[in-house]
Amino acid sequence: MKLTTTVYKYKRSAPWMLVLMVLATVLFFYYSSVLSPLVNLFGIAMLIFFAVYAVLRPKSIFSLRSVDDRKLEITPDELIWGTLRMPIREVEKLDIYIFAFDTFKHHTTGLMGRKAYVTEYGDKNTIAFVYRGVKYDLIFYLGTFKHYDVLVKIIQSWREKGIEFSARSAFEDSYIREEVKKLG
Repeated sequence: MKLTTTVYKYKRSAPWMLVLMVLATVLFFYYSSVLSPLVNLFGIAMLIFFAVYAVLRPKSIFSLRSVDDRKLEITPDELIWGTLRMPIREVEKLDIYIFAFDTFKHHTTGLMGRKAYVTEYGDKNTIAFVYRGVKYDLIFYLGTFKHYDVLVKIIQSWREKGIEFSARSAFEDSYIREEVKKLG
């Protein structure tokens, strides 16, 4: 039993790049009245280019987060992230948070008390732990209900082995299983 999943990483420079882009845009439009029409046209074209580049390119300098090249494998006996193998018994302060798996549909109360369906994304799950004095805080992806189910079984095996950890979920397990039966 093993779950192999994608991990996301945040770029520390991305917020600064966004701030610089906004500042450059404000300064450009502030000084555009004194610039020649050709310079204004070129400036507007550059602003549009950077905006399109930031949207279309998942690993652009403006992306706040990107997919880490290293995969995370969660098993009953160890955590493997890239080439780093961490026996689960040596992991300390293990905390896992399951938000949802991708395309999880469930009922919610919408506007004016109407029932509505919400579809969740599987990219808000986290696992944090300390291994050999180094703290790791990873955001990982759950793609399907099957991935969610494997993860729940792995967590149950950790409990049976007496591993100390904290596990939380945005939704009760019984609720998730009930909604999957109803809505697929």
